[in-house]
Amino acid sequence: MAGVYTKKVLIVEDDQSIVGVLAERLRTLGYEILIVTDETQALAELRRVHPELLLLDVGMTAIDGFALLESIRGNPDPRIAQMPVIIGSHSGDLVEIGRALKLGINDYFVKTTFDVDALVLKIQKQLGSNTAPQKKDTKGTPAVTSQLLTTKILIIEDDKFLRDLAIQKLSKEHLQVVTAVDGEQGIAVAERENPDIILLDILLPGIDGFEVLKRLRSNPLFAKTRVAMLSNFGQREDIDRALHAGADQFFIKANYTLDEIVEEIKKMIVHPRS
Repeated sequence: MAGVYTKKVLIVEDDQSIVGVLAERLRTLGYEILIVTDETQALAELRRVHPELLLLDVGMTAIDGFALLESIRGNPDPRIAQMPVIIGSHSGDLVEIGRALKLGINDYFVKTTFDVDALVLKIQKQLGSNTAPQKKDTKGTPAVTSQLLTTKILIIEDDKFLRDLAIQKLSKEHLQVVTAVDGEQGIAVAERENPDIILLDILLPGIDGFEVLKRLRSNPLFAKTRVAMLSNFGQREDIDRALHAGADQFFIKANYTLDEIVEEIKKMIVHPRS
């Protein structure tokens, strides 16, 4: 029976195409929904009703979402300071997500690929649910799953928040994940673990990603290892340099969500380097 919830969700969002369908779905599940569109209203409602969860669009023009997050996490009232927060990101920019993680968000969704069912599951994960989630159709996926189980990914990334987020996402796909925080360590871990795919940041302490790539490609052990470069920037010369040096893929962090990178990794697994 629906309507068993009394938990309150505060939605700070001005995109009516999202607010309408999400609020309707959550109300049918029994949540109490409050909707505001500016920072003053948001702070007032937080103090007035102490919602169990905040859903915040960090890209709204009327609100500085990151300033609001800082105010929440620094609030003297623990009911506000410790409240679960899920943010909406317009593009899923990894730099933006990393910044939000540093401010203590619990989860996020990407507005350009908005899926109400997926978002409801994220909300229920934070607040609890009295209904079993519907099983997704997995027809046709066993072969890919078996490949995922035997695939090892090395992440060479010095940003802890992005690294931890990538570990979380890839582990959920049942991939084996190992990590390194700089270039020299990355090479050492690669030689020890012999990964199938390497996600390699360009800007690293010590030797940079280009030098790491050069050394990897000079080692016959990694002749068939897929290497995807990660960068905050997208200069054409960097992309050309990476591909010419043997990178299989080049991801500009601002242009890809982590979910999209995971999908590209799956393609690499299905189509190994020849």
